[in-house]
Amino acid sequence: MCSPSITIRPAACDDYEAAAELNRQVAPHRDLTREQFERWLGTTTVAETGRGEIVGLCHGNHSSATWQSFVVTPEPPAEWRCSYLDTLVVAHQHRDHGIGAALLERFLDAARAAGNTWVVLRPASPDPVHGVEELLVFYGAAGFVPLQHRLAHGLTRALVLGRALVEHPGHTIEPLQVTATVPGR
Repeated sequence: MCSPSITIRPAACDDYEAAAELNRQVAPHRDLTREQFERWLGTTTVAETGRGEIVGLCHGNHSSATWQSFVVTPEPPAEWRCSYLDTLVVAHQHRDHGIGAALLERFLDAARAAGNTWVVLRPASPDPVHGVEELLVFYGAAGFVPLQHRLAHGLTRALVLGRALVEHPGHTIEPLQVTATVPGR
């Protein structure tokens, strides 16, 4: 469970420096510019300690057709809508305290409020050996499964996870059988 001294709240313009530094520490392969952060403000939350330190960041959008790129049987109606979780990072020293789960749950609540039926994400780990397994465990606990991509382009080898937000007994996500591999081998 998330510590009572942590507040999950909408991001504000003044959070940029702290959010960019957190993103640099946790996801050094992805820059976060001020312009990008300001565009994100309506769909971004932060986790803040009682001392005002930003220790978590979550961003995504609630108007994506991404789920249509994956194998779901039988095919859901075209009007089903998708949210795409772009970024979820938590400071290393604040992990295993429920902050990531609280940020994710807030995003899922916003996706439901937007009327969406799916959430899809493409997580990236700075540790390609052990990080993939960690990502599968974290998101798996929230009901996400690896998806089989139906398009033949560069993302077909990327790890993509998804989950339905609504129960529909006639539709199941066909999970991709994933084994953690070391890139380049």
